[in-house]
Amino acid sequence: MPFFAFLMFAALILYSIAIWSEKFVKELKPWMVIVFIAAFLCDFSGTSIMWFISKSITLNIHAICGYSGLVIMLLHLLWAIVALKKRGKAQALFSRYSVYAWATWMAAFVTGVPKA
Repeated sequence: MPFFAFLMFAALILYSIAIWSEKFVKELKPWMVIVFIAAFLCDFSGTSIMWFISKSITLNIHAICGYSGLVIMLLHLLWAIVALKKRGKAQALFSRYSVYAWATWMAAFVTGVPKA
């Protein structure tokens, strides 16, 4: 398995753990944000490696979904940090929309899975 694929799979696992743990516990905890940060770093690193390997930007459905997913994950991470510090309404809104952000990121992940 290429290293970038390992990083993307790690991002999938870590992001899923962070989002679904928060959803089931109904409270954003510091360890979840740390896992979230690790997920973003894996996604960013894997995406960067793929970009360097391809040596060009091709606009196809995976590229559009992938870059959008990376931006959504970054914004979602920043929102998680703010929600953790402010609590209250910020955390309630974070909880409400987290699964949608995760699903959007999953679309990017699925479009990149090689077809057998």
